[in-house]
Amino acid sequence: MGTHEHRVDSKGRVVLPSRFREGLGEELIATVGIDPCVSIYGLGGWEGLFNRLSSLSSSRASHRDLKRLLMASAVQVEPDSMGRLLVPSYLREHAKITRDVYIIGVGDHVEIWDREEWDRRRARLMDELPSIVEEVDGL
Repeated sequence: MGTHEHRVDSKGRVVLPSRFREGLGEELIATVGIDPCVSIYGLGGWEGLFNRLSSLSSSRASHRDLKRLLMASAVQVEPDSMGRLLVPSYLREHAKITRDVYIIGVGDHVEIWDREEWDRRRARLMDELPSIVEEVDGL
């Protein structure tokens, strides 16, 4: 959980905060986020997602397409000695990441958002928070 501000360097690397690295572990998988962001999973979280994707019906086009997209976009990423991850250009393009980013904790994974994109999204979500809470059972 939490939000950290960072910058992507000229080589496409971003520092993954140490508390996120500790929580996710050493083996990391990056893929497209469902929203315009990059999702990063630790191996355990990725295996859980992989199992859920594998259980989807192959007879439904939407299930096949979701599996294809998330699996084809997935790549193993390794932090260097300074905690930087190289985020592939196709993932940065998906997330509209240019330079300034937020890295946010989302439970079983973290997401990297372009700063302006997250600021817009967060403002909208804050405005809609009461109605969102009404829609979520058991909160």
